[in-house]
Amino acid sequence: MRHLTRSFAEGTLRRGREVEQLLEAFEEDGRRGLRWASISPATRFHGFIVRLHVVEDLDDTYRLTVDEYLSFHETDEEDFGQTIGETESAQAAIDLANRELGADPTRWVNQGVLQDEYNDYLKQGRPLGRWQPS
Repeated sequence: MRHLTRSFAEGTLRRGREVEQLLEAFEEDGRRGLRWASISPATRFHGFIVRLHVVEDLDDTYRLTVDEYLSFHETDEEDFGQTIGETESAQAAIDLANRELGADPTRWVNQGVLQDEYNDYLKQGRPLGRWQPS
């Protein structure tokens, strides 16, 4: 099973690992994009950072990993995602991502597994809207 239960996601975060979640696909000005969330342990304090990443859906044959896709919005800086908030606990971070981004508390995956979610999205024909894995 790819998705982490809420308690496993919290444990992953407390062990210093990141979790990620594909949120949705959208189209704007004739371009396709993806929104995905990440929660990572903070390096400057003992807490967690919730981020939203908005990237261009390249659908290229080389299939870079989603976290290597170009930012949807033009920027000269490397895009590490928009910080949604910082929390003291893993539980609060998951709650924040749910409240602010609509992230499902039961659909987090370990860092690096987001690409498997993206591959499923491709197999389903790149549907627009909230991502609902089958």
